[in-house]
This record gives sequence, structure tokens and C-alpha cells, in this order.
Amino acid sequence: MKTLEFHVSGMNCASCVSHVEKALARVAGVTEVSVNLTTERATVKGRGLVVSHLEQAVRAAGYGAESIDASASTSHSHQRHANPRATALPRAMWTLPVALGLMVAHMAGLHGGVWPWVQLAAATLLMGVLGGPFFRGMAKGLRHGRADMDTLIALGSGVAYAASIPPLFTGGHALHFGTAGAILWFITLGHALEHKARRSAASALQGLRDLAPETATVVRLGKETETPIAEIKEGATVLVRPGGRIPLDGKVSAGQSTVDQAMITGEPEPVDVKEGDRVFAGTINQTGSLKFTVTATGGQTLLGQIVTMVEQAQTNKAGVQRLADRVAGVFVPAVVAVAVMTLLGWGLGMQDWTAGLQNMIAVLIVACPCALGLAVPMAILVGTGLGAERSILIKDPAALERAGKLTHILLDKTGTLTTGKPQVTDVVPVDASLDERAMLRLAAAVEQDSEHPIGKALVKHAGQYPEGRGGPIDLPPVSNFQSLTAAGVRGNVEGQVITVGRLSALREHAVTIPDGFEEQVEQRLRASRTVVGVAVDGVAVGILGLADEVRPEAADAVSALKKLGLTVVMLTGDAQRAADQVARRLDITRTLAEVKPADKRNEVLRLQRMGKSCAMVGDGINDAPALAEADIGIAIAGGTDIARDAGHVVLVGSDLMNLPVAVRLGRATMQRIVFGLLWASIYNIFLIPLAALGIIHPMFAALAMSLSSVSVVLNALWLRWRWED
Repeated sequence: MKTLEFHVSGMNCASCVSHVEKALARVAGVTEVSVNLTTERATVKGRGLVVSHLEQAVRAAGYGAESIDASASTSHSHQRHANPRATALPRAMWTLPVALGLMVAHMAGLHGGVWPWVQLAAATLLMGVLGGPFFRGMAKGLRHGRADMDTLIALGSGVAYAASIPPLFTGGHALHFGTAGAILWFITLGHALEHKARRSAASALQGLRDLAPETATVVRLGKETETPIAEIKEGATVLVRPGGRIPLDGKVSAGQSTVDQAMITGEPEPVDVKEGDRVFAGTINQTGSLKFTVTATGGQTLLGQIVTMVEQAQTNKAGVQRLADRVAGVFVPAVVAVAVMTLLGWGLGMQDWTAGLQNMIAVLIVACPCALGLAVPMAILVGTGLGAERSILIKDPAALERAGKLTHILLDKTGTLTTGKPQVTDVVPVDASLDERAMLRLAAAVEQDSEHPIGKALVKHAGQYPEGRGGPIDLPPVSNFQSLTAAGVRGNVEGQVITVGRLSALREHAVTIPDGFEEQVEQRLRASRTVVGVAVDGVAVGILGLADEVRPEAADAVSALKKLGLTVVMLTGDAQRAADQVARRLDITRTLAEVKPADKRNEVLRLQRMGKSCAMVGDGINDAPALAEADIGIAIAGGTDIARDAGHVVLVGSDLMNLPVAVRLGRATMQRIVFGLLWASIYNIFLIPLAALGIIHPMFAALAMSLSSVSVVLNALWLRWRWED
């Protein structure tokens, strides 16, 4: 399965989105298509996809297409299609006196003398300067057998202009030049305001892109060279001086400093870095010079992954948006039919063809589906942008829809509510043939291939064993390594079968438990330790106690989630007593301990069968089954490769207070979506009949149509302006 992305130019409304999606869906191998009007991006998934075939399909439908190289997602040289609406404001401004004079002449009824010819000249100028893009769009659409917003505007203004020509020679007063000019001017101004507002909404993502500098200082053979970012390869050595922005991901090879990572990871305090530590593109070097070896470039950097993830989220569609697009896809032909019926109804039924013509024009103009097409993507654009600024990455916009329905939130303990970095506190052999060092050596050896925090803690403890007790322990190799499904590990070390895991896991694997062993376990559990046993060749030989610190903000985060009306549940593979201790500190009343990954998923399914909607929060690795099954999966990104984390939402960094913020942001975004769709729908439901009945003049229909699009965009921007964490 391959995923390709394109910039698509020439789209004006939701019906354009429908045409592009249908054109791409017909290409061989395509299984899924998503096109976004606001971001002008298309995402295509399928097998055996050929870029040139997809681009050709889009162009055959009458639009422009250019493939996006994902690796260049943070490059400043990235090419984009020019949006014709960017020039709308200058055109509207310098034609304002002409349009204003034409409208005044029309409303004043200046139909005698030279005034009709003056109106003809003014309207012709406006038709050429302002109407050109709409008529070219209509012509292109007709060549490809489609109708869209350009069709409605061109028909409305064109009919008004053409119908005014005969009265010039017959002396009639049925002149509609002012109507034609007003339609084009108001809609052009509306496009300009809409374009400006859309750029404002996209500012968060552009701000992320701009974090990566255009050049970096590369050191080769002791010589410093200023080099464009796009030309730097992995393995190069880069120098960053104090105050400079780190250009790429890498590992420090020389120097030490503090680095401000707030914009990337959300860490509020600068991080101390030294030789061997990792640094990330877009962060700011503060106090000392650093040399680092580049480990990731382009879209593979942490910043690149964040930008790509946000772009994909803004291109993907929520279910409500797909419904709106389907409605808009048939909207334009339906409007044309209503307009023709309006003309015939007034002409044949009321014997007033002049009024019929005017009302038909009003219907064509007032019914443009721009607002309907913009309501959902604009709100998603703002919501995902706000989240990205706060290190909350919304991968799936459908999660925004589900945020308002959440009833339960399930929290993993280790690595989520706790720091995920347990420290070894107790090494207690119960077999006289082994001392502490020898037992730790065997336990740490079998854990070398484990990704679990407990395994990493044992290996780290062995590597930092005190000098006074023999110093760091060299670990022998392990073979036949086997994970015991979040309950422990097993492997062969120096010809012996070593098992490390919970007491229940040891029993499940027929390990012999000697006298006094369980008493030692109980003693550590009473001290709120996480306890694992060590067995050699099927006989328990000792226990290891570990302590994992609760995150300092965890209690406030849990309290904030409860205030949002959510039932908080803690899930952990740890022993019940250790879990209860953490639950009491955080005031969590429901706890499921000693659970495996499948058990966490089953709890999600159980709640869903009861009609509950739940979010699962975990580290994105052993919690992946539950994260994928939950209504909203929220992954805590602890590594540098956030793209592989499971879940619909990713929290970059370790601040748990982003969790209630993410829920609130999802709910607030959905409120904007619902309000925008309601406004767009009510607007069309009420104004089309009013236009058909002659209650709305075409000139005011053009103003109303422009304001509807702008108001939907402003509705989405209201979230940005009023949002508070």
C-alpha cells in the first residue's frame, strides 16, 4: 500500500472537491482518496500507484496537480501552487470607484442620455477585470462536463450583463449592468477576505515549518561551510552557536549547552545536553556551542514528522465533512434547475420575464456552496493548528467528532501517569548460591533485548553498579529471547534458562517458589514497590524491587479530566498493591492491575458494548491494541519517531496537562464545525426561496453570498481568537 500527496490548484468550492476525488478514484489501483479544499491537498492511497497517471487524471478533470515530496515537507524551497484569490484584494480595491459608481447609477435609475452607455463601459471593465477568472473557470468546467461555483457566478453576472444589451438599442429601462458589476465586486472582495482568513488559520502550521532554518554551518576537515539544509546528508557534522536554531536532528559529538525544546516537545524548561545526547531540528541552542552528527534530515526529523502529521490530519476528513462534500457535489446542478424554474415560473406564470430574470440571477448567486464546503475543513485547520502549537498532534480528524461523546478515559500507569523510568531499589537473592551482583547480572542479561521500562532499568542499574561493589557489570549474551506478553521475559544465558517477571507469571510457567519468597515480595509491595522475580532453570532465586515516580502534574491532570465529566480508569500490568498506591495518590477510584495488552483492549470493548465512549491513553507500544480499539487513542510519544505511535492523537513531550487540553480542544473544534454547518445549511435553506420569490435583489444576493463564506471562516477563526488552555 502506497500513499501519495498532491497540491491541487483551481478548486473553488466543495463541488470541485467532489470532481477531483471522483477523477482520482477512477485511476487503477486507487483504494482511498481525500481532497481538502482549504489546504488544496489531495491524499491518495492504493497499490501500484503511478504519479503521472494521478496527475493526468486531475488535469483531465480541469485542475492542476503537482506531487509533493514528503521528504521536503519542511524545506523552505518547497513549491506551491499560486492561489488566484491572493490577487483578489488588489483587484477589488482599484475597481472600487468603478463598481461603486455603477451601483449608484443603477439604484438611482439613471437610464437616460449617455448614462446607459456609461454603465455599459463600467460593467464591461468589471466583467474583464473581475469576471475573467469566473468565466475561464466556467469554460474549463464545461469542457470537462462539470459545474461548480464559477458556473453559478459566471451565469449570474453574465446573464445580467447580456440581458442589458438589447434595451440599449430599444430604449428600454431593464438595465442590469449595476447588478452584474455588484455581483462580481462583492464576490471578489469576499474571496479576498476569505483568502486572508484562511492564511491566518494556516499560520500555526507555517510557523512550524519556519522553525527549520534555511542553512546550517557544516564542518568538514576543520573548515566551516554555510550549506543549504536540503544539501546536508546524514552523518555530516554541524556546528550551532549560542542563540542559533538547530537545523536537523542529530547526536551531540562535542560541546555542552542548554536547549529550548518548547516549540517541539512542549518541555517548558530548557534541557541540558552534552556529548551523546540527542538534539532536534527547530529547537534553540542557548548557552554553549554544539557540534552534532546529523541523524535525520527532511521529513525524517522530529519536526518533519510533526509537520507531515498535521498536514495529513488537515487533509483527512471527518465523517461529517464527507457528508457535506456529497451534498455539495449535487448542489450546483440542483441550483441551476431551481434558477431555471424560477425564470419560467415568473415568466410563464406571472407574465413578468424581467422579474423572472432578476430572481433567477439572485438564485444563482445566493446559492453558491462555498460556505458548505469550508465549514468543516476550516475548523479542522484551526483545531489541528492550535493542537500542534501545544504539542498535541491530531492524526485523525474523526477523533474531533468523538471528543464530545467521551464518557470514560483509560490511563496506562507506567510511562503515562508515572515517569516511565523506574529505578532499582532492591536486589534480594533468596538462593544462597547467588549474591546480589550475580543475580542482577543474570536478570539484566536476559533483559538486554527488552523494550519494557523495567528491563531498561535493570540493564541501566547493572551498567552503573557502584565501584565499591565491583563496578559496572559486563552482561553476557542472551539467546532464545522471549517476551511473556507484558508479564516478563525469558531467555538462555550461559546455558541457563533465566525468567524475569511478575510472581503470577512465574507460577504460570511452572517456576518453583521457595519458602520465604512470597514474604519478601509482600514486604516490598507494602513499601509501594514494583516487584519482579528472577528464576534460574525453573526455580525462583530472588526478587527485584523498583520504584517509578508519579509525574508531578498527574494529580492535576486527573482532576481536570474529572471536571470535564469523564470517568477515569487506571490500567497497569503492575501488581495490585503498587497500582492502588498510585491510584490513591491521584484519587482514581477504578483500577485494573496485572493486566496484559489484550486485557486493556478487552476493557475498551467491554465499555463500548455498554454504550460508553472511551479514550485510551498509553505509550503507543504495548498499549497499541487498546489505543487502536478505543474511540480515541491518545499516545504519549516518548521517542523520536512519533509517526509510528499508535492512536488518533499524539502528545509530544511529557506534560500530562495536555491531556485535558486535548479533550477540550476536540470538543471546542467540533462545536465550531457544527455551528459552521448549521449556518451554511440554514443560510441556503432560507435565502434560496427568498431569492426565487423576488424578496432578495441580486446585488444583495452577491453581498450575502460573500458574507456567508467569510462568516464560516470567521466562525472557525473564533476558536483561535478565543481559545484558552
